[in-house]
Amino acid sequence: MTRPKSVLIGILAGVPIALAAFFLLGRDDTADVQTAAPTMSPHEITPPFSPPETRLPDTDSDELDRSDEIFAAESIALQGLIVAFTWYPAIDTNANDALVRARPWLSRSLAERMLVDARTERGPSVQWGQWATEGSRIIADVSLGCSGCPPDSSTVIRRVATIRQTAVTADHTESVDPDLTVWVTLTKDVDRWLIDEIRF
Repeated sequence: MTRPKSVLIGILAGVPIALAAFFLLGRDDTADVQTAAPTMSPHEITPPFSPPETRLPDTDSDELDRSDEIFAAESIALQGLIVAFTWYPAIDTNANDALVRARPWLSRSLAERMLVDARTERGPSVQWGQWATEGSRIIADVSLGCSGCPPDSSTVIRRVATIRQTAVTADHTESVDPDLTVWVTLTKDVDRWLIDEIRF
């Protein structure tokens, strides 16, 4: 009985020591596991979702070409009308001189018609003579609209133009009333748009 009792006491005395050692060693290992950074190859990392595809909106190339054509035609209309309705009475004989300057934007048939008989509502007159005496420049500002215009085609575009003129002298500016409203027809000549008709 003495020997088994001493063995039992030894075992019981060793259990707390073994538990304490296991607890301390196990806790350190667990701590290491919890704080250690996972090691993973960059190739093994996969995002939780795929990035969205970046795509340009579908656009009809014909529509883009058409838009470019309209822009080109309207640019010609604006440039040509600004030149045609900007006058220098001190040096111009009449409004025909402005039409000569606008020739690069006009079709041949329009240039021939308008240079023969420039039918503007303001031509050489008492007002023209006054502008000439004062050394005025008549500056045109043009805006385009298409309300009531027929549909555009690949060779003909029609617009309504509002032309506002301002008489500018050395010491003052004055609006020229009333504004002019004209119908403009542009036609495609090979690869360039030209003003083919100006109708008051």
